[in-house]
Parts: sequence; structure tokens; C-alpha cells
Amino acid sequence: MTHVLILSKQIKDGEPVSEYVKSLASHLNEKGFKVSIVSFDDGSYYSLDDEINVHRFPLHFNGSNIFNWSMMMNNELKGQVMENIDVESVDIIHANDWTTVPGAISLSKHLERPMVFTVHSTEHERGFGTENSEMISELEWKGVYDAETVIANNEGTYNSLIHDLDTPEKKIEVIRPLREGWESRVLKTYKEHVKLEKEVK
Repeated sequence: MTHVLILSKQIKDGEPVSEYVKSLASHLNEKGFKVSIVSFDDGSYYSLDDEINVHRFPLHFNGSNIFNWSMMMNNELKGQVMENIDVESVDIIHANDWTTVPGAISLSKHLERPMVFTVHSTEHERGFGTENSEMISELEWKGVYDAETVIANNEGTYNSLIHDLDTPEKKIEVIRPLREGWESRVLKTYKEHVKLEKEVK
């Protein structure tokens, strides 16, 4: 059974990245894949199939800003994956946004597994509004560099990936989430990097 490890800053109902992750995970589960989601636990409610392994962990530190908090979260995320997920069975790692990039890259290299990176927006698109924007953009570039495939959710993000982060065009897939059939396109992307035990239709 093909095992997909999905990393997300959070998982809760109504939040856009979470809804993307939940929809993809549900589709994978329906197709017979094993799915593990690992994220920070902020206590929010979420609705998802019981068959999907969702591991949420608390963080007992407060960062002075989202960048510092994310770095602490990633350190904990890596440990939680190694302690609570059957890592030897993982076939592919799917990171979401810059907040999971350090952990995803570290796990990808340690486990020698391919990484897919969904960029829901870039720091350039968000306007470089914080003192840590340069470092966030660097993390996005690093995620793009290390990922086998980069998924952009819209044309604006696609253009930013090319012009702002120097992403090779052949590395990018534009997959608009929550439209009919988008999850199947993600599965086809997985298929390029791992030998699936079931034919993706």
C-alpha cells in the first residue's frame, strides 16, 4: 500500500490550506492509499475520515513571530514523525507552504524519499510585509530547489515561482485546488516519483 506523508502547519475546518490537505487526503484514502497527516495542534476541530492517520502535536514554546515559531514547530515536527509514523513505509512526502519546508527537506533526505511541495502563495505575492520576509522567501526557494515537483495553486503563484524564485518551468504543475478532478492530477504527480501499487485513474 502506497503511503503518503502530508505535512501541514495546521489541520482544521475552514482554513484554506487545511481544506486542501483534507480533500487530498480523503481522495487518497478512497483510492486505497495509506495517508498520514502531521501538523501542529492548536485545539481546533476538524472533520476527516477515521481511516486517515492524523497526528497533531502541541508546541510548548511561543515564538516572537511566525518565522521563529515555525522554526521551533519544524524541529518538533521532525521528531513527531520519527516517533509516531511508520517512516520505513513512507513512499513520498508532501509539504505545504514554507512553514513545513525545513522539516520536509530534512525528512526527505534522511528517509531518501521524494518530496512534493505545494506553494499556496509566495512571500513575493504576500508583499514582503514582515522583518523575516527575506528568510521566508529563502525557505520557499529552498523548498522549490529540493522538491521533485512544485505544485502552484494558480497562475499568479506560477508566475511568481518562475520570476521571483527562479523555478524551472518543467518542475511546476499548476493544479487549481477544490475544482473537480484536481486530486487525480496530484496523484499523477506522485506517480512520476514513486511506483504506485494501484493504477491511478
